[in-house]
Amino acid sequence: MSIKKTYTVDSPIPYDIKTLVALLNKDNITKGVGKTGPVKGDWEDKLTRFLSRLEAKLGDRRYGFMFTPPSSAMNYNWLVAQVLKLLGSGDEAGIKIIDFSEVPADVLPVVTGTLARLLYDVQFWMDGKSRTPVTLLCDEAHLDLPVRDDADAVQRQALGAFERIAKEGRKYGFSLLVVSQRPSDVSRTILSQCNNFLALRLTNETDQGVIKRLMPDSLAGLTSILPLLDTGEALLLGDAVLLPTRIKLDAPKIAPDSATRNFWKEWGSNKPDNAAISLAIECLRGQSRFA
Repeated sequence: MSIKKTYTVDSPIPYDIKTLVALLNKDNITKGVGKTGPVKGDWEDKLTRFLSRLEAKLGDRRYGFMFTPPSSAMNYNWLVAQVLKLLGSGDEAGIKIIDFSEVPADVLPVVTGTLARLLYDVQFWMDGKSRTPVTLLCDEAHLDLPVRDDADAVQRQALGAFERIAKEGRKYGFSLLVVSQRPSDVSRTILSQCNNFLALRLTNETDQGVIKRLMPDSLAGLTSILPLLDTGEALLLGDAVLLPTRIKLDAPKIAPDSATRNFWKEWGSNKPDNAAISLAIECLRGQSRFA
């Protein structure tokens, strides 16, 4: 049986968006054939507004990563090569970092949700004996995985993919590691599926309440230490430990770029770099970190 006969709307097949627009334009102007001559076509003039919106998106450079991919992306095996980079271990690297910092905020939920769904589907359709467990780390989860009632239509599309992973992914070797400064703003469905929690200092009562609900009533009083935790201290609870435990994390050998700047020291000693400011303006204009 030909593989083409099994394709569905969910099959990831490469296609040229320009060819699609041309076909839609043709449908939009094509007349039908009646008994007495030409009549209004089935799609004539019904796609005008859609095409104008689509062409505006295609001309927006911010969406170039989607609509103007490299020519190699049209290769049938291109997707295999990309997934192998993410799930494969040929480079001996167990951790892969995907940078979405330059993706426009209005489509970021769709992009992250599509990636999560793709990786989940690969694990789902893979032979069970060949699966290697994968964990997807979601940083700043309150932005991408918000409470469903607070999410807009775009965010709900991505949220559905992540909630499915949280509920069903474990049996396919796919799990989530959710990181957020505001646990109260993260999807309840996703948090309810987490087996272990590492809570650092929390001062907001609503956030503390989320952690308190995860603990047995006899130990709920431990949440009172959350606003008193020092830098690097955390409360660990879940399947990984017998009882909720206060621990001290080792400082990283390489300090992350996300570390809080020393404002009091740098305000008085660091002078503004005029060249760096000019370069930043050019990066802003070009929407790229490299001018």
